[in-house]
Amino acid sequence: MRYLAFLMLFLPMQLLAQTSIRPKVTAEVPTDPVTVGQPAIVRIKVLVPTFMPSPPVFPSLEQENLLVRLPERASGPISETVDGETWSGVQRSYRLYPLKAGSVAFGKQEVIVTFADPETNAPTQVNVPLPEMALDAIVPEGARDLDPLILATGFTVDQQIDGSTDMENGAAITRRLTAKIAGTTPFLVPELIPELQDPLLSAYPKEPRFTESEDRGVLSGQRVDEVVYLAQQGGQTQLPAITIQWFNLGTNQVETIDIGAVDLTLAAPKWQPPDVGTILNLIAWAAGLALVLWATARFLGPRIKSWQQARHEKYQASPDYALNSLKKALQAHDISLAYSALETWKLRSDNPEQSIGLENQLAIIGAARYSSRNAPKPEAWAAALSEINVMKEAAHNTRNPLPPLNP
Repeated sequence: MRYLAFLMLFLPMQLLAQTSIRPKVTAEVPTDPVTVGQPAIVRIKVLVPTFMPSPPVFPSLEQENLLVRLPERASGPISETVDGETWSGVQRSYRLYPLKAGSVAFGKQEVIVTFADPETNAPTQVNVPLPEMALDAIVPEGARDLDPLILATGFTVDQQIDGSTDMENGAAITRRLTAKIAGTTPFLVPELIPELQDPLLSAYPKEPRFTESEDRGVLSGQRVDEVVYLAQQGGQTQLPAITIQWFNLGTNQVETIDIGAVDLTLAAPKWQPPDVGTILNLIAWAAGLALVLWATARFLGPRIKSWQQARHEKYQASPDYALNSLKKALQAHDISLAYSALETWKLRSDNPEQSIGLENQLAIIGAARYSSRNAPKPEAWAAALSEINVMKEAAHNTRNPLPPLNP
């Protein structure tokens, strides 16, 4: 027997063509629907008419939304009667946990079998396809409205706060939620702590930690979510309350877990004197700004001053300036200065005839002043000033004539 085993090591493995006998591979799959997160037992049997010098290579059956577990002693020897003869082989048991409702199809799968050829005892290796397999995963009717979906025989969530709720600026506080689940895998437990949008806090979530255990095919475990919050500004805020609903497979009822909010008091940031680097940056910016202002004054100042001087000289040579001088002379009741300003305005104006009304009023004022009986009355000066307004309006209309009604 030892000599035979020694020779088998040197014989070629692919000798299927030497025999017409093929191993027998079967699969047992549950026909009833399986609840999401609960185990479905699948057994694959491999039988040969002789013996197997090496164990068969079974498929993993792993795919998306399916958790595959091999129970303790998943593989073991078996024997059955085939056509009146005793065949021996190996059986592999799987526990499959669907993580989502729907049909789970396994597609083409095969088992690599090495067995002794019945005629030559030579080791022969063949790839034997598995029969088509499929599972139907369902969600209990009472749990179909849950989002996220948690199906278990037991579920608890505990909250732990590390750190003071009276926080200084830059201080940290940690919120830790530990979910313990029974009757299914903890990988079905969703994220426990929602994202927080709060300008007073900065959130730093950690990777969730999972712990899974199995007892006679029943999974259980826990998920731990942890978020560290840093105080950014002063004020009152809170870590919000959390509500989680789950379906109890033992009672077929939806149950609710409420996690209380955590009130926080954040102190305002304390004033910190600027460091050397900040001071140097401020000095550099101030020096740069002073240089820009100096350059502006150095190169643009004379040009601005020259422009202002030219504008002022242009105004002094304008009829508007002469008209304003005339108005001031009338307000001062200075008839001599008024006549001088009037002559200046007439020289500069495009329509000197507009001053006829003012000249008449000045003549009345002059006659009264040089008369031995009457002094100029205030009403005369007021009438002269009103003529100034008439002249201004006439000059404005001359500069901005209205367009013809029927161009």
